[in-house]
Amino acid sequence: MSHTLQPIHLEVLAHVPTDFFHCSHCERFFDTAGIGASLHQEMQDAYPPQVLEEAERLATWLQDLSEQYGKQLHIRVVDPQSMEGFFKSLRYWIRRYPTFVINRRTKYTGWEPAALERLLANTVSGSGGA
Repeated sequence: MSHTLQPIHLEVLAHVPTDFFHCSHCERFFDTAGIGASLHQEMQDAYPPQVLEEAERLATWLQDLSEQYGKQLHIRVVDPQSMEGFFKSLRYWIRRYPTFVINRRTKYTGWEPAALERLLANTVSGSGGA
């Protein structure tokens, strides 16, 4: 049985702070004007601490997965409050976050890395998932 390493597509539907950075031109302008740091701090202060903690936890988790799987894993984060996220939540019947969708078939909701790891390992080995 030969295995061609197909990339794994991992869509992550999760509430993430989205207002932290602007386009590179605006960022340069804000920094030149001396207001970049205070603007980012003000936007960060607008989010409840729990949202920021969960975003940091998720970012660390996704970074670890990225380092583990390298180019074999394509990660895409979608905010469920966006139009795309709303439709994906309907399509996959998602009501809680974060939810991870592997190759548009296998779904996992929760914060347990071992559970997601098992599904990813099953996908890599070709045995699918639940």
